[in-house]
Amino acid sequence: MPQPRRRRSPWPLITFAALGLACLLRAEAPVDRFVRSADGLTVHDDELKVTWLADANLPASKPFGLPVQKSGSMTYPVARKWLAALNASKYLGRSDWSIPATPATDSGCSVAKGPNGNSFGFDCAQGAMGSLYYRGLGLKSPNTAVPIPPSKVGPFRNFQPYLYWSLNGKARPGGERARRADRRDNGDHTFSFNTGWQGGNVSAHVMYVLPMIPGALPGSRPAPGTELQPSADGQTVYDPIAKVTWLANANLAAENTFGVSGIVRDGAMSRTTADDFIAAMNRNGRDGYLGQKRWQLPPTNPDPSCTMPEGGYDCSGSPMGGLYYNHLIELLHLSAREPVVRAPDIQAGPFHNFQPYLYWSCAGGRSRTQCSGEPAARGFEFSFSFGNGFQGTDVIGNTLYVMVYAPDPKGR
Repeated sequence: MPQPRRRRSPWPLITFAALGLACLLRAEAPVDRFVRSADGLTVHDDELKVTWLADANLPASKPFGLPVQKSGSMTYPVARKWLAALNASKYLGRSDWSIPATPATDSGCSVAKGPNGNSFGFDCAQGAMGSLYYRGLGLKSPNTAVPIPPSKVGPFRNFQPYLYWSLNGKARPGGERARRADRRDNGDHTFSFNTGWQGGNVSAHVMYVLPMIPGALPGSRPAPGTELQPSADGQTVYDPIAKVTWLANANLAAENTFGVSGIVRDGAMSRTTADDFIAAMNRNGRDGYLGQKRWQLPPTNPDPSCTMPEGGYDCSGSPMGGLYYNHLIELLHLSAREPVVRAPDIQAGPFHNFQPYLYWSCAGGRSRTQCSGEPAARGFEFSFSFGNGFQGTDVIGNTLYVMVYAPDPKGR
């Protein structure tokens, strides 16, 4: 049968500096685990006894007319429909493609078990994608499979297409007092600049930080209108709709840790470390960073515009949601649920087109490779992050990425 041609990525290649960083973040990968097909479209995995698609984001170029985002992300119900369409098309001559499985129990996970008895956290290498990240690609958590090169997003720079930490409720400075007060029933608040999703996550996850100050900076005179207003020195950006002042560097921690330990080389950090980072910014020098001592994490406010009771999409009533929905998607001419920065298409082992974000995984029971047919929990399914190696669960209405494999005949 005629083979599909591999499309050239429309996104720029990663810089040599970032590619060098990717190499530094890898551990020693096992020898001869993977065998790439002659046409380069599939990869045989001798450890899991499956054949992966080499394209780790095929839905972006082959959506089958389904509501798949241009970036390739989709909800879990759409992922199941997409998989059915892929198999119905007998893609590459096969009709047994599957979403990778995750067993409910994994003794290697850094966090024991969630309320539904599922293992989660870092170092979960028993599932198919955990095995691929930790053993196959030789990555170490919490490092990303695809470092993001320097970028410009309107008046901002260095946005990461991942999750960012947020506060609960109205603005307050960082520190121990805020840390105790700022909790939610099911984790810490977060916002995704990959999909526009507002939700929550456990504080042990590692995410990025975009500091802000409530109101305009002292002595400044905001112009009329609703457009973002960068400062003369380009270090800050005033949002007249949210009435907050943003740091223009959306990943300052990758360049300056202010002496705070626990920050990943690419700038990501746990929630506790994020609080310490904000406090260190405010202690910097005599007057704080950029002469300001009121830096804080952005708050997450109650928002009736959200698609779910505690978040979801269209949450424009909080500063980060407002920045994404009121400004960035218009500046970048994006549809909602699209990343503000695209990941470069680089080789990761024998694979390409990895997204440094969350991927859907099915519940595998005790199996490492076969779906059990049961959800991870009611309304939730397993996920795995190639942004940092974190295994968790996500609401099935969230939009994550999809990669697939097919079992080898008789497990050969």
